[in-house]
Amino acid sequence: MSFARDAYAAFKKILLVEERIAQLSEGVKRLQMDVNSQAERLAKLEGKFEFLEQGLGARRRKQTD
Repeated sequence: MSFARDAYAAFKKILLVEERIAQLSEGVKRLQMDVNSQAERLAKLEGKFEFLEQGLGARRRKQTD
């Protein structure tokens, strides 16, 4: 009977570990999507700032001429 109980306990642990791995995998996928979203937002902001810097640089050059 002890063998069957030990085998059941081991099987249960394996299932719990697999379930936990699946949960962690989903969490990692959500984090990856969030990071990608933030990277896209940062790229947009960088582009806007570069555009503004170029525009302000051109205005300053015209004012000094």
